[in-house]
Amino acid sequence: MTRLIQGAGLFALAQGALAAPYVSEAQTTVSAEATFTNPAIPHTNVTSHGPYEGTPTTTGALSTKVLAPSIEPLPPGPDAYKYPADGKLHGDQPAPYTPSGGIGTNGSAPVYRVNSDFDYQSLSLALYQEWIELDLFHWGLATFSEEEFDAYNLTAEDRYLLQFMAEQEVGHATVLTNMLGPNAPKQCTYNYPVSNLREYLDFSQKLTRWGESGVYGFLPHLNSGPAAQILLQSITYPYLTRIDI
Repeated sequence: MTRLIQGAGLFALAQGALAAPYVSEAQTTVSAEATFTNPAIPHTNVTSHGPYEGTPTTTGALSTKVLAPSIEPLPPGPDAYKYPADGKLHGDQPAPYTPSGGIGTNGSAPVYRVNSDFDYQSLSLALYQEWIELDLFHWGLATFSEEEFDAYNLTAEDRYLLQFMAEQEVGHATVLTNMLGPNAPKQCTYNYPVSNLREYLDFSQKLTRWGESGVYGFLPHLNSGPAAQILLQSITYPYLTRIDI
């Protein structure tokens, strides 16, 4: 009862108070041009399925002058242990609270493109992976019926997840194509080794994990740091999607 009376007293006092809204004025004005977004690459009616029936040809890998039969293992480079790593600063700071060193930290705008043969061939491999994942997810939805999904207790939400992941691959293939340029690889003819939904899901899981593992392996060796960062984002997002599942 005491608390009720105290609350009523506070309410009575509050009735006499008038609140005036405070409107703040902007101190700065920021304007920017509209961001240009590249259109998505064509991804429908651009491929086929089933065994290859034409005459196979051998084109071989691209090649220039080969300097050695293999790359010999070597000890660490001469500067591998040069930095003292004692917790102190050893170079002039380019700005307050900014330590010296780092790659791509001099203020230059990032350029999202390949910078070497290694970059180009690595991102081409990643694009082939994105292409097959894009086709695989669409193919599964078109091939297997709702009843077949229901038989494995997979609902409309699960089917939508496959569609969602396929739409992700459109974006991934688009960004890789843009970084590679006009000669970027196109989709192939695919013949999947599955005969039922269970085999399809198992194959899809293995294919995507294989692709992720391959990209994680070559990422640190790319000459283009900006391209590596974009590729890392395109690889980790589908992985996190599956963790949510």
